[in-house]
Amino acid sequence: MTTYYYVQPTDTLFVRGNLAFGDAGEHGASMMPPPPSLFAGAFRSAILGRDAGEMSAFLGQGRCDDIRLDACLGSPEIPGAFRITWLSLAGCPPSPHGRGAGGEGEGATPEAIIQLPADLLRLESGFAPLQPREAGEFISSTGELPLRATMISDKQEKPKSGYSLRQVGFAHHQQGRLPAAAHEIEARHIYKHDPRLGIGLNAESRSVEEGLIYTTEGFAFSPAGTAQQPFASTGFLVGIEGADDLLLESGLLRLGGDGRSAHYRRVEFQPPRAEDVPGAAKQFRLILQTPALFALGWLPDGVKREGEDYFLRGTGFSARLVCAALGRREVVSGWDLFNWKPKDAQAAVPAGSVYWFDRFEGDSGKLAAWVEAGLWVENCDLQRRAEGYNRAWLAAWN
Repeated sequence: MTTYYYVQPTDTLFVRGNLAFGDAGEHGASMMPPPPSLFAGAFRSAILGRDAGEMSAFLGQGRCDDIRLDACLGSPEIPGAFRITWLSLAGCPPSPHGRGAGGEGEGATPEAIIQLPADLLRLESGFAPLQPREAGEFISSTGELPLRATMISDKQEKPKSGYSLRQVGFAHHQQGRLPAAAHEIEARHIYKHDPRLGIGLNAESRSVEEGLIYTTEGFAFSPAGTAQQPFASTGFLVGIEGADDLLLESGLLRLGGDGRSAHYRRVEFQPPRAEDVPGAAKQFRLILQTPALFALGWLPDGVKREGEDYFLRGTGFSARLVCAALGRREVVSGWDLFNWKPKDAQAAVPAGSVYWFDRFEGDSGKLAAWVEAGLWVENCDLQRRAEGYNRAWLAAWN
């Protein structure tokens, strides 16, 4: 069972990207939203840090002596039952009945905020969908899929950036309907960029390195003073499976670069779900919720080429992949605290990427269960799976 937590940064949050920097005058770029591994590490550390003896045992032997902790956390090579199952930005509405730690209504349920999927564009005139279409006679493409994601709009417009979908808007999109203008929210209502100036230090003498000045990009959440601010506080919504009652109802986390503080509390949340999918038309979409690590790059694990077509074949179901809308490839890395070394850098399909399937055959319940468990196959990377990668939503064909 998944338990949901609302995480509100209490200080400027630094989420380092994977672009190297360090020379004088360089800028350390950050990423938003953060990767799910950031929250996996923070919450697992919060669980382990409650008992100094168990932390010492884990650092010494790679496992906890306590049976329940061992079942939850496992070892660095083989993780336990702990798993990130949901990650999104979130906002808590104001309430006249009491105030919580972050200024929101006491016990208020946060609203999920979803970055725009790759098949939805925000134009000056409103939202415009990308829909699978056959390539025209005068369109040249190197893609091997039979259909191309094509913008459907009355006129040519340049897409605008900095927009996300509120929870009800994403529910509309998940059901194959076009969200309305009231369903959008701009990034400035969720966080503001907060760059900081840094000075390099000599590792041995701890003295200032002459000429080594740089900036790093931070994010300040719950921005005050913005016009028509819909939320009393903003942060993240995180779903965790396998932790049982090892996490407190509320507490503090060390989050991101420099271990900046964040407050978390358990909340009630019902994730949106697509109804009647694949349905009689035997068509559906997969929308990536978190970055995905696939063995064949952009192609989801479980999809293989058969003649001229690509087919997804799982236990009790199959479907043909006919179209894809993908964002720019990302690099997933991180730091291994136990072994004190960087994790391997891996190319990832970005969150929000969309895959269209038709010719569905089999049990729709088994398809939904496979998507719910994450787009993984046997002999997968168990650590990355526990960290919350490859999560996706099942959606109706738009």
